[in-house]
Amino acid sequence: MNASAAGIPRLGILAFVLAGGAVSAAVPGDEQAPPKTPASKPDASDPRVEDAIARDLANRRPGPDHRWLEPLAGTWKIDITRYATAGEATHATGSGENRWILGGRYLVCESSAGEDDARVESTTIYGFDSRRRQFFALGLDNRRTNYLQFEGNYDPNKGTLILSAKERNESTGTAVVYRELLRIEGPDRHVLQIFLDVPGRPPLKTVEAIFTRP
Repeated sequence: MNASAAGIPRLGILAFVLAGGAVSAAVPGDEQAPPKTPASKPDASDPRVEDAIARDLANRRPGPDHRWLEPLAGTWKIDITRYATAGEATHATGSGENRWILGGRYLVCESSAGEDDARVESTTIYGFDSRRRQFFALGLDNRRTNYLQFEGNYDPNKGTLILSAKERNESTGTAVVYRELLRIEGPDRHVLQIFLDVPGRPPLKTVEAIFTRP
């Protein structure tokens, strides 16, 4: 028999039961279910539990991988070149300030370059996700309201952070893939290059920015 046939609205069954309208006594011939045994709590003295806690605490703190980003901290002069798909490349200069936040967990890089309508202001947040074992960069600028999220790894032999990001081209409905190479050439210089994946062709370089200490 369905709920509506019993005179109880279908959407009101739960309220009816919670209000005490359901029969609490066992139906003749049915056995009452035994009470549930409370789940036992993990023993904090168990070495496996201690190891899990230690790993969790370690993942919450900045670790040795964060130190690969240390050469980026500080004040910088920027020489930036933007490469157009058609036409000549454009050049601009600017400055940047990079600083650690939240106990050395994230590096905030704020920069600006160009003048007037061509001025570009950007904020990039670099970090290392200890759980996923990946570097990431969250990119924001004054030319858009969305953001780009890059993820990837660091090659210590080349001193290069290799990241990629993907976004949807709303006009075509296709995915656009960006590649970022951040090469640390020393304590006073690093080079950032942005590439765009082009089907059937090598990646197209769209930006190259050279950072030097003033």
